[in-house]
Amino acid sequence: MGNLHKLPLRLRRLLNRILVVAGGMAADIRVAPPHELLYAVRVKIGMSQAEAAARAGISQPAWQELESGGRDAGVGSWRRAFMGLECDLALMPVPRRHLGEWRAQRALEGRWAARSVTRISEEF
Repeated sequence: MGNLHKLPLRLRRLLNRILVVAGGMAADIRVAPPHELLYAVRVKIGMSQAEAAARAGISQPAWQELESGGRDAGVGSWRRAFMGLECDLALMPVPRRHLGEWRAQRALEGRWAARSVTRISEEF
């Protein structure tokens, strides 16, 4: 099937943990948009939009746009909003199909993986 990437052990372990966690999550949790989660958390702890926005360091109209889904925000904005509610934001890829099946399909199509990994982040 071609040459596989030679990923460092720590990255292989991290990917395996992500796949285990993602596989155990309910489907409705995986597809919940962040604006719905933001609203649900704020309401559950009993905080007003104005108070939540002040804690996050953004304006109340900006918070309302985030919460209604009317604003296309970046990860930094979502992180700031959730931190205002004392929540950590976890960004996790959730594969829609088994990665081994995808790799096998690519091999059948004649597409091979890169032969080496040239850049690896040290943040993990």
